[in-house]
Amino acid sequence: MMNVRSSWPGILLVAAALCGGCEGQVGGGPGGGAPGENNPVSAGGSAGNGGGAVGVGTGTGGAACTLSAGSRTVRRLSQREYLNVVTDLLGTQFAAAAAPMFPFEPRVAGFDNQDSALLVSAAFQGALSDVADKLSGVVDATTLAPCATPTASTGCLSTFAQGFARKAFGRSPTSTELQNLLALGAHGTSYANSVQLIVDEILQSPQMLYVSELGPDAPKSGAMTTLTQQEIASQISFMFAGARPDEQLLQAADQGHLASTADIKTQVSRLIATPRGTQQLRLLVNGWLDMGPVSEAPKDTLAFPAFTPDLVAAMQEEFDAFVDTNVASGQGTLSTLMSATSAHIPAGLVSLYGTELTGPQTLDPTHRKGILSLPGLLTYHSADTHSGPIDRGLMVRRQLLCTALAPPPASVVAQLAANPINTMDKTRTTRMVYEQHKNMAGPSAPCAACHSLFDVIGFGMEEMDGLGRYRTTENGLPIDTSGQLNGTDVKTASFSGVSDLDAKLAGSQNFAGCFVQQFFRFAETRTPLPADQCTVTTWANAFHAGGEHINDLIASYISDPGFATRQEDR
Repeated sequence: MMNVRSSWPGILLVAAALCGGCEGQVGGGPGGGAPGENNPVSAGGSAGNGGGAVGVGTGTGGAACTLSAGSRTVRRLSQREYLNVVTDLLGTQFAAAAAPMFPFEPRVAGFDNQDSALLVSAAFQGALSDVADKLSGVVDATTLAPCATPTASTGCLSTFAQGFARKAFGRSPTSTELQNLLALGAHGTSYANSVQLIVDEILQSPQMLYVSELGPDAPKSGAMTTLTQQEIASQISFMFAGARPDEQLLQAADQGHLASTADIKTQVSRLIATPRGTQQLRLLVNGWLDMGPVSEAPKDTLAFPAFTPDLVAAMQEEFDAFVDTNVASGQGTLSTLMSATSAHIPAGLVSLYGTELTGPQTLDPTHRKGILSLPGLLTYHSADTHSGPIDRGLMVRRQLLCTALAPPPASVVAQLAANPINTMDKTRTTRMVYEQHKNMAGPSAPCAACHSLFDVIGFGMEEMDGLGRYRTTENGLPIDTSGQLNGTDVKTASFSGVSDLDAKLAGSQNFAGCFVQQFFRFAETRTPLPADQCTVTTWANAFHAGGEHINDLIASYISDPGFATRQEDR
């Protein structure tokens, strides 16, 4: 039967600084095992991604892949997507007023659009009703729905309702939907009040809140059904603009001009060059890195007095500029993201970089090469009082290598509570503190196997402190920047420092395959299932063969037979 995406396995905050069972395929082949989403939440607040990294190969068992279509689905818009639609309907000030009224919505594996998190809880439903009431109560009918004859405004109200619903639903309303809206509007005490009633109804309607992938109302004969042109338009728009289709895309759908890959590519190329398209590509990269706003980084201002709003703004500006420049509206490559040096240095970062700046906008590439070397990312993926090597190592292992790591068992959590880590120890380096704590149970303890996967990655990033400042000593002791990329296809697992880590990852097919898997997650708004692994592997092959251009991934996605078809289950 049709799948309504509405399950959420929950979020588990655990002390990942100790140990847990290791699951999933570390090196990653095309089979990787069934992904899961019940992994620990990182400091960034999103659930782990699950699954093994996808390697580059010829498909399962060497056989050719048969790409599979997904299920017919209906999913709820994320808060970001909903607010983008509100912006298009009413304006940015209305979306800004609505945003704080919604309850917290978790990211899953770094992404905010994952179907498993998008429930309609009682709290969300209440907030949605409040938002609709508040916004509709302050709309100006003379601006939103101007009418030359307000005393005889049935025609004006019908024109407004039809156009407003079209923008909200991503399609023209049916005759029944329009009649229902007009019947509601007829209860208004004035033309302006009628407009407000219609706005209130639409803002909390299922047609606005959900996006459908169902196909025509009448079932098709055979195993597959093709999405309607309007559904294809919505799929394009939510992926590449984060909102409902604009009028140009809606007209293309209404005229049947989204029937071929070439038609779709024309619209994608147009949208990806817009500010919304740039923002969507940022969200892809941010989700891949489990990266939220730098302002949300947990920081103790006593430990880091330099963590000021000005510094945060500069870090965010540099990070966003780096992503925009190196993604380049899809023209960029994965290797560029891992090898470029930041060339946009806001004034607020000059003191942080210090002698690393060899010119006004020139950094020493010895220390600063690749996206993992940016202070904004290093700050976000660190602890409140120190560099957070375990969190950094977990981020690389989970997000960039797609390794599933289970939470530590209860006994280890209890042991941690009884023997807390003294992160304020000024007689040792952070690495020394964590290494000693890990070894308390002995090198053969169950903790050792998992920690060998991520501790040694985070330790190799210790040249950067909790604000991403380069250092050679900590507490008067030399920093040990030696790290290991164990269990991967990297020929030489040893690395030293963040720039070297970026370079080693850039040469890994496991790493590239994981990026493709993360792209699939963002595009399809869900975890790749075992049945999807052949698709992901096919995309990974094309991605690798083309030099790992992001545009190649986009081309694989929109040309995939599963893009516009779903399994017929009626």
